Amino acid sequence: MRSVIKMMVILLTGMIIGTLCICAVYLLPVEQMQENVRKSLEAFMAEGENPFVLEGYKGSSLDNYTDAIMLGSAVYGEDHGSLPERAMRVSRASGVEDAPMESLALYLKGEKTEEHTEYARYWHGYLVILKPLLSFFDYMQIRGINGVFILCIIIWIVLELLRKKMWKGVIAYLLAVFSMFPMAIPYSLQFSTVFYIGNIALLLVVKKNSEWVKKNHYLYFFEIVGMCTSYFDFLTYPLFTFGMPMVMCLILNKEVQYRKKLQFIINNGIAWGFGYGIMWAGKWLIGSLLTGENLLDSALGVVTFRMSGQAYEEKLNRVMAVLRNGYIYFNFIGIALAVLVIVWIIVFIYRKHRKVKGMELLPLGLVACMPVLWYLTMANHSYIHYWYTFRALAVSVFALTMIPEYIKEKTLETRRTESEI
Repeated sequence: MRSVIKMMVILLTGMIIGTLCICAVYLLPVEQMQENVRKSLEAFMAEGENPFVLEGYKGSSLDNYTDAIMLGSAVYGEDHGSLPERAMRVSRASGVEDAPMESLALYLKGEKTEEHTEYARYWHGYLVILKPLLSFFDYMQIRGINGVFILCIIIWIVLELLRKKMWKGVIAYLLAVFSMFPMAIPYSLQFSTVFYIGNIALLLVVKKNSEWVKKNHYLYFFEIVGMCTSYFDFLTYPLFTFGMPMVMCLILNKEVQYRKKLQFIINNGIAWGFGYGIMWAGKWLIGSLLTGENLLDSALGVVTFRMSGQAYEEKLNRVMAVLRNGYIYFNFIGIALAVLVIVWIIVFIYRKHRKVKGMELLPLGLVACMPVLWYLTMANHSYIHYWYTFRALAVSVFALTMIPEYIKEKTLETRRTESEI
């Protein structure tokens, strides 16, 4: 009961802090932001909505369409209501219907400034970071900064794993990152938020596992991770933020009986889902209170549609959503990755001459299957936007390629503590 109360306090605190942060960045002047976006506009428009970083590979496609929405929301400066109302509604120019890039260009040229649209169903927490950045840097510079930070966090995780003598974990992690077509992520703000949250969460597990196991803090950790995902993300590949740290939890506590591991996955999965779902719903409630409009009905309608088996006005077989995400890997890179994963697992098991019990691998197998369950549930969204939702499969790759690390002798972590989850 105390855990439930504490989780509710964390959730309410997060909602209040999230609301205050969004309102705070709406106090920033937008003139310099507009000028900085204007500097990159020509190059941005020349790329088009979905250019490929690697020609012919759909997984390397950028999402300039959504980045234009993010930029348009950040630089929009027309006065439509009070500060809290503007922060909750998140308006942007809409001079051209369903064309945010063209609408952004017209707005920055001073044309059709009176036409706008609102995007109130998300928190748009990325604005807390994007607005201050745009006050000093243009969009192309932010891409460069993004690339440096992404590379730094990957290197940091690799070094931490090596410090724990988990070189097999390093290979597994790099294969998982490779499966995401990482060359595209720094170029799209849309793809970056979940990548940061998932990797920071993984890094924290590597550094804090022993302490959190002893103090039973994992429920609160996964709740906060879910809340952050809901706050910053646009519904891209959110399961990544649960799956990556969860795989690391299983590895660092592998001496625990598999039944307790399964219970650990379920309990913390509920905590993550609680943080993710209720935090999102909190935006609709707070937004409704601050704007005087009913945001709940329209938001629930969209969520229901995204979970439906309907796509492009046709009835959708939910299995097709799974297959379409897997289709990203039907190319040279995907086949090469699959071969590497299979060879890596088979060779290690053969060299160890160890009989692996199926039940021993069940917890990792369960996490590996989670992206498939997500695609089946969110069939509409996963089918239409497969060219970026496929990145949730990095969780499956990570779980499977961690098998060699999972079945080897005790890690440095488990030699220090024989604690149970």
